[in-house]
Amino acid sequence: MSGQYQLDLHTDYQQRLYGVISKIEPEKIFLDAADIARWHTGIESESEIAREGRASKESESIKKKDEERDEIITALFQEIRQADKSPIPTRQASGHVLRLIVDTYKGLQSERWAGKTAHINGLLNDLGKPESAAAVTAIGVGQLVTMLRTANDEFNTLRESRSSKAAGINLPSSASVRKANDQMTTDIFFHIQMAYSMATNEAERKVVGELIDQINQRIREAKATFNQSEAQRKRRDKKRRGNDPDIRLPEDEKPKKPDGPKDPKDPKDPKEPKKPETPGGGEPPKKPDEKPKPGGDGGGPDIHLPEE
Repeated sequence: MSGQYQLDLHTDYQQRLYGVISKIEPEKIFLDAADIARWHTGIESESEIAREGRASKESESIKKKDEERDEIITALFQEIRQADKSPIPTRQASGHVLRLIVDTYKGLQSERWAGKTAHINGLLNDLGKPESAAAVTAIGVGQLVTMLRTANDEFNTLRESRSSKAAGINLPSSASVRKANDQMTTDIFFHIQMAYSMATNEAERKVVGELIDQINQRIREAKATFNQSEAQRKRRDKKRRGNDPDIRLPEDEKPKKPDGPKDPKDPKDPKEPKKPETPGGGEPPKKPDEKPKPGGDGGGPDIHLPEE
């Protein structure tokens, strides 16, 4: 199940598991301190990749700021060209002065970021010269020029910030790190189950059993978060597609009502304490003198948490 989690949720899931498992002495679950340290390193790598993914939102901001520049440029050019066609002689003369300038920047909105930024700087410089500045004031496009200068500066700030953060980052792929971390948790879960099964006294079994309870709680919470997110995604997808007709299940595929309550004469004492769950459920652990097997008939419980 955890392999389907979004990167942020998967990272949080790994961090929360580490938070509880790292509190127990490694030797009590048949591990070395180096094993836990290696797992922590993998989680830190995944966390850094997740942060880098969130940083990509800055790229979205850069794109929006570039679109804002394009809109301002389009409006500015239109105003200048309209002024050049004005029947008012003084307005037409000022518009013509500016028209000669903006025509050299025709197609500016379609240029790549680097070239566009440099050419916007050139345009602003040309419009700032004495004769041009007077014409800008005469036809009333000074506010558009100011807006373009501000948007261009903000674009450059965002772009430089993004480049500075990206410099020197050389991260592995998220898929490889996630796979390694999932394998590590699988191995650790197996060792925890072994430790529970082979505990030599009740005190040891209690410590490991409480750890298992803590693990299972975090697994349930992560799964619930994932299911809620998936349900929201499906509702959004359905809304985009429009209201689809309800799907009718054949009679023999409709959900059945659950069985009624157990026979009140059931001899099992309801007050009997339950043994701690093993991660992922499954069959109860073997007696301490029996060596657990990695899942399957006659072996220990499934090592995946929860069963995938």
